[in-house]
Amino acid sequence: MVSLRVVRYWCSRVLLIGLLLVGAAPGLAAAQTSGAEGTDRSRFVGDWVGTLTVGQTDLRVVFRLQTDAEGGLVGTMDSPDQGATDIPIGRILVDADTLRLEVPSIAGAYAGVIGDSARTMKGQWVQGGRRLPLALERTREAPTVRRPQEPRVPYPYESETVTFRNDEADVTLRGTLTYPADARGPVPGVVLVAGSGPSDRNAAIMGHKPFLVLADALTRRGVAVLRFDERGVGQSGGSQEGATSADLSGDVEAAVEALARRREVAAGEIGIVGHSEGGIIAPMVATRSDRVSFLVMLAAPGLPGDAILADQLDRRIRRQGANRRIRALQRGTQERIFEILKQDADSAAIASQLRKVMIQSRGISGEATINREVRRLMDPWLRFFIAHDPRTTLRAVDVPVLALAGAKDQQVAPDTNQAAIAEALNADANPDATVRTLDGLNHLFQTADTGAPSEYGRIEETFAPAAIDVIADWIDEQVGLPGE
Repeated sequence: MVSLRVVRYWCSRVLLIGLLLVGAAPGLAAAQTSGAEGTDRSRFVGDWVGTLTVGQTDLRVVFRLQTDAEGGLVGTMDSPDQGATDIPIGRILVDADTLRLEVPSIAGAYAGVIGDSARTMKGQWVQGGRRLPLALERTREAPTVRRPQEPRVPYPYESETVTFRNDEADVTLRGTLTYPADARGPVPGVVLVAGSGPSDRNAAIMGHKPFLVLADALTRRGVAVLRFDERGVGQSGGSQEGATSADLSGDVEAAVEALARRREVAAGEIGIVGHSEGGIIAPMVATRSDRVSFLVMLAAPGLPGDAILADQLDRRIRRQGANRRIRALQRGTQERIFEILKQDADSAAIASQLRKVMIQSRGISGEATINREVRRLMDPWLRFFIAHDPRTTLRAVDVPVLALAGAKDQQVAPDTNQAAIAEALNADANPDATVRTLDGLNHLFQTADTGAPSEYGRIEETFAPAAIDVIADWIDEQVGLPGE
């Protein structure tokens, strides 16, 4: 089952999570500690690059190996297509022409045999019980992660770390506030709210920092921007365990209040820009707080969570080439699980019903595995998301709204969700509601080929400038930016 959280967890856990099941990597033989006596380790020193093929996705892998002071091999691993760099390699063992290494943080391992020329290796990558062929070549120009849109210091505006509290939840949050340095008076402000899963203030994903790029662009246009580490992430306290979208909305409301207290910010011109799940949370806050004067919803769900997840599952199994019967079975099992999770029953009864479905579907076996899946499905966040209908909240919103989506979004289907948002806002009859879908962009508002999440890290662009312009121009229409 794929949720909105999958991609963010996949990226934050660094490599291959979400594409391969993560399990214990096979350990290196205990008798092998430093390689056979007299083994020439220098042949393995250098940068090695290869490509893993997982289904229809190709992922480049780079091993960077060097010798330490004692002559042993040490190194790091990169996954350029996922924006992951400098992943520590654990034990590295050499025996004659064979190299074995472990990558503990992702429970992965590699074993390969070096060629006679010492320029190639043929071997296997092992992770989560799966073995994939991985041929490596020595390279002097290993692929790197390029993010050309990321701003560099010094910035042409003020930037400072801020602290604020959600007293009701007893959580202290920290983030970054950027604002124009030469403004003659208070300026409009926005709070940025990231999508699902633990997120830092930059909404970092696959080597990209979309909120850093967006905050930079908006601040240069005259907007004060507050972005913050979510609870339990980075410099913020608390934990997301057991927290639902409704709980997290309290943190966003506290951020709005903190922004309103700043002398640099016009208290009557504050908005919220929410991406994905952040687009669910933003309207919640707007219906409660008089501080919020406009909303920008980016790739936001307009339908209940069960419909979102059902669409994601169908897209995934279609890409995998499943036939109509398999797709129907998958949908049926998922629908049964959703109905169970929506019940207002005690946890023991729900857990019992979920176990029965898993056993009957024959898709999961083993008591430990079933128990783990039951715990995952009973996560309060997931149960809230499945049952929550964003349209109910949107109908109560009485401030201007911009709802943007990318036409190639494969996580939140733009056609059905944008239509639902427009209906809830009564966009046709409401001049304060703008619902637009931008051609060629994915869920992260990158210019994409297919829009699949597997492309996110390979795309150098972090946030399409055209989308940023639409956001900034619309905010300008609502509040009038300094110097415009």
